[in-house]
Amino acid sequence: PCRSQSRKHFYTLQYYCIIMIVAEFSMVPMGSGTSAGDYVKAIHRILEDAEVSFIPGPMSTAVEAKSLQELFDLMEKASDRLVQMGVKRIITSIRIDMRLDKEISMQSKLSRVGSESN
Repeated sequence: PCRSQSRKHFYTLQYYCIIMIVAEFSMVPMGSGTSAGDYVKAIHRILEDAEVSFIPGPMSTAVEAKSLQELFDLMEKASDRLVQMGVKRIITSIRIDMRLDKEISMQSKLSRVGSESN
């Protein structure tokens, strides 16, 4: 069953069912000093409030989303929060793994890598 109701916004995906999206993103607040800890914590609070699964990393954050729309809505909320904190310029990088053939999760990807290294 298709869990993504927002695929109509992305016409190239109209014939596919997005099972799950795992994305990695980073937001760099420019001109705000050398420490980004408070900004990272604010973004993680947004992800917690949205009740999405995420894994913080040393240089980026991985997140699971049910649709591209959900992912980009989260990115917009995170950007808005940084602006509210006084950031004047934000550089955002996003890498998206969108599966159309089977369900994935951050944990399944980590488990797969772990099983290959044993």
